[in-house]
Amino acid sequence: MSQSETTLLPVILCVDDETSILKSLQRLFMSKNVKLLQASSGQQAIEFMQKEKVNLIISDMRMPNMTGAEFLAQAAILQPDAYRILMTGYSDLASTVSAINVGKIHRYIQKPWDNTELLSQVEDGLEMFRLVTANKRLTAKVAAQNKQLKELNHGLEEMVHQRTAQLKKTLHQFKQLAVTRENEQKATLEVLYNIISINPALSGKFAQNVSETSANLASIMSLNSVDREFIGKAGLYCDLGKLGLPAHCINTPFYKLDSQDRRLFLQHPQLAEDMLAPAVHLNGVSEIISNQYERFNGTGEPMQKVAEDIPIGSRILAVARDFWLAIYQQLNAKRHTRQEAYAVLQMQQGSVYDPTVIAALGKLISNNGIVNDNRIEEGLSVEQITVGMRLTHNLYNRKHMLLLPKGHTVSQSSLNNLVRYQAKHQEQLLIQVEPIVIAQPLPEEN
Repeated sequence: MSQSETTLLPVILCVDDETSILKSLQRLFMSKNVKLLQASSGQQAIEFMQKEKVNLIISDMRMPNMTGAEFLAQAAILQPDAYRILMTGYSDLASTVSAINVGKIHRYIQKPWDNTELLSQVEDGLEMFRLVTANKRLTAKVAAQNKQLKELNHGLEEMVHQRTAQLKKTLHQFKQLAVTRENEQKATLEVLYNIISINPALSGKFAQNVSETSANLASIMSLNSVDREFIGKAGLYCDLGKLGLPAHCINTPFYKLDSQDRRLFLQHPQLAEDMLAPAVHLNGVSEIISNQYERFNGTGEPMQKVAEDIPIGSRILAVARDFWLAIYQQLNAKRHTRQEAYAVLQMQQGSVYDPTVIAALGKLISNNGIVNDNRIEEGLSVEQITVGMRLTHNLYNRKHMLLLPKGHTVSQSSLNNLVRYQAKHQEQLLIQVEPIVIAQPLPEEN
């Protein structure tokens, strides 16, 4: 292969301090028409990027001296158009969240990886890089040509229309890819939910119930869509900080804890706030979680806020959380029905809970708006799913762990993963999807 042909190949930079991993990646890309660079540290990778244009980066999280999160943050500054893929496990939540926000990763993949899935993600990343760079070149070219066209006569107007149509088509493609990228970032954040769900002392089903009830209460109280989304997410992640507590504090119902352990237990919202600090776009969610133990009469924790000084999302979360704790036999020694749980909370309105939220809970129960099981019992089987279908609901397994998020467009890779999952776990999945929508071409301008 000539030197000129080599320079036209896409450049992939692999960063890992383990030689065996780099060799595995080298074998994986050996038959691909790419130029492969390999670095055993973040510093070495930065030196490569200072000398050569890189199309795509695959970086490990855990490396000495400079972590994957730190390296990707610098890489995003050095070459912002380079597509960034993070490879790691569940072991370091804080660094993973930091990489998502500071390192601005595009995709997340867990070790050990699936070769087919990794190659598919690399192809998507290289296509994204090509479209971004093509868009920049075309934008610059159109700008230069428009300046020249101003000096020509009106007979050249047709050329201007053609160039404008080309630009609009490219921008339309870029916007579609941007939407896909945003959905993938949302899916990455759902890793937080799976970390909660996989912990044997916590419950993914409980988190889903609190989230759904919180969002429904916000809807009944006519809050706007942004607030409803934040409140629903706060319900989903309200137990996140418990991951930092001693095991006996989360394995024991709150009413059985002694005073010292109760004080320790009540610190978990602040632990969650610290864990979510790098995710600036989740500040609204973090604030709701951190104030969830404030009481309406000012006797709560940690700031003794009173009534409307407590964020409305936190007042809603407190009611939804304790409603389900009563049903799950965590609030006191008795396992309550929905009506009994509502009665327990109703007796404490005005002291612990906001009366307006309690009233909304009464309406929700009367309207049969409380669902005891979030698993989908209807939908298409995996065998009926085709590439291009879009999920209308989150897909959970029997342990209430998230497999695919709402809005995910089924690819061949994700379909293959579902087939393998069913065969491995002997679990029949039911998936709610909407039909394939055929995109209409953009109209040509006259």
